[in-house]
Amino acid sequence: MDKNLTHRDRSTDLGAVRINNNAIMSIASIAAMEIRGVYKIGGGIRRTLYDLFKKVGTKGVSIQMKDSEVKLTISIVVEYGIDIPRLADEVQESVKRAVEKMAGLALSEVDVIIEAVHLPGSPEKKNKEGVI
Repeated sequence: MDKNLTHRDRSTDLGAVRINNNAIMSIASIAAMEIRGVYKIGGGIRRTLYDLFKKVGTKGVSIQMKDSEVKLTISIVVEYGIDIPRLADEVQESVKRAVEKMAGLALSEVDVIIEAVHLPGSPEKKNKEGVI
């Protein structure tokens, strides 16, 4: 898929509308955090180092676009004791519904990567976006 594409264009009578990939990734991140059992977006030391160079709100989410195909990959940390397959299904549906409704894009895939399981009583604190 074309990694150089940085936004989605749509022409109107008044001009162009551009939806930047960061906006799409933020929508996906927020939609995933709405699912009970998702502790945070992103995770793992390699992912954390990579995400340090990305903007806040897009941590743990990547997008690939080519022609009319849009594929999102979202990495999450889940709460201990959660039914992971059910949770992953809910995350996929929530992300797909939110991105398609808000950005008008038809997603061809939503891949969910479970990076880790958060143990109860861990001293980590997260903000509203699930970023520690």
